[in-house]
Amino acid sequence: MLKAPAHVSISWVFLILIGIVLCYSYFFYPNAHPVDCFIKMRTGRDCPSCGFSRSFSYFTHLRFDEGKQYNRFAWHVFLFFVLQLFMRLSVILHYFITRKSLSPWLVKSDVLISISAFLLAFLPLLINH
Repeated sequence: MLKAPAHVSISWVFLILIGIVLCYSYFFYPNAHPVDCFIKMRTGRDCPSCGFSRSFSYFTHLRFDEGKQYNRFAWHVFLFFVLQLFMRLSVILHYFITRKSLSPWLVKSDVLISISAFLLAFLPLLINH
């Protein structure tokens, strides 16, 4: 049996985690989320990510305008997760179809794109709140 390189294993982990997030968002639609915001429960104030679960629920049901109403930053974060879902799936499929690792250049590009997308998605959430 061929042992997968580290970037393929990491892609599997992130693919599973993102899949869980999107499934949670889809099935707990949109106001039936079983997990409440810990910060809001403790302080009584909204945190920067309050409304993300409801927004993601609407996004996964293709109701984008309604989802954007709950948190103005959720759309960018949702797009980050969707981009990462496809990127992780691409890495895994490439490996299992070709049985070859990505070139070091492609791995570095993947990391650079992922970090850049993360910063674009999450920095406005931290800076503007």
